[in-house]
Amino acid sequence: MSSVKKEIEIVMLLAMVKCVSEQCDILREQHKHQAKQKFNRMFNCVKNYEHEINKAMFVSNDYTIDIVFDTLMDAIGDSKDVLYKQK
Repeated sequence: MSSVKKEIEIVMLLAMVKCVSEQCDILREQHKHQAKQKFNRMFNCVKNYEHEINKAMFVSNDYTIDIVFDTLMDAIGDSKDVLYKQK
């Protein structure tokens, strides 16, 4: 795999981590106690990782990950709209 393709794959993965964080925020309060504990562990892990991603973007002044994140979140929002219309 070329270095450009690897970099693109990494950017996609990091943007998806930010998407998972966003979805965790939405669902955080909707779980029962046992599931909530597991969910909160995942939430905390993702939030910590997102914090590191944001810090690295700030230091490097490269916000490519946020651009991909916004695009993915738009696609997720569009997908939700389709699902809500079907229900």
